Amino acid sequence: MTHAKMSVPILTYHSIDDGGSIISTDPKVFSRQMQHLKSEGYKSITLGEMARQQSAGDAFSERTVVLTFDDGFRNFYTEAFPILQAHGFSATVFLVTDLCGLHNDWSGNPPDLRRSELLSWKEIRELDAHGIEFGSHTRTHPDLTRLSHQQIANEMVDSKAEISDRLGHDVTTFAYPYGRLNSEARRIALENYQASCSTNLGKVAAGDDLASLNRIDTYYISNPRLFEMLPSAAFENYLRLRQAMRRVRTVFAGH
Repeated sequence: MTHAKMSVPILTYHSIDDGGSIISTDPKVFSRQMQHLKSEGYKSITLGEMARQQSAGDAFSERTVVLTFDDGFRNFYTEAFPILQAHGFSATVFLVTDLCGLHNDWSGNPPDLRRSELLSWKEIRELDAHGIEFGSHTRTHPDLTRLSHQQIANEMVDSKAEISDRLGHDVTTFAYPYGRLNSEARRIALENYQASCSTNLGKVAAGDDLASLNRIDTYYISNPRLFEMLPSAAFENYLRLRQAMRRVRTVFAGH
């Protein structure tokens, strides 16, 4: 497979729990998925590593995957991290900095998601020391497209500074809350981060926009047979179909 055709899946997780919400992944399912990736020869890299490789024009290994976790739920520490360690995988976790050590008390959560603890700064520092990458998910998890220019800047820049100060090194990655961005959010992302993630479904190929990277929400591939199709052309077609269906729903919702 040539570099021009090589594409990398960025998988999106949120809460690793058995509550059954749309953003929950059962720990047993997560363990099974990591075991499958390991058995299929996948190598996990952080989002920052992926961005650096892409910017340098370096080729990705054929079985490369990026594992990302939005919101910074504490169950990443208790449930996901031990499984990642057991398989030699890294990950990128996006933090809502004003709420670290507290709970996911922002609007827009699925109604069936339990009120959940978020990672404390002590836990974040411990995970950082073990190679987990931390990126920003803003200060308070707002819909950036509904904010003023200054509010967007405060959410995106101040959160980066907070994580950098707490960990003692630069923060290079970002994820837009709800995947929503406008030209101002994208401009600030370009000025402050090497790589920023959207929620558009798809893999990442050479030359893709590093300020609005595709990801694959694992909700869409919770079925084991779909997950096992990850490297196939049929999987690419499935993602295109799901993304088209999402666009149609968005159009109708707008009316």
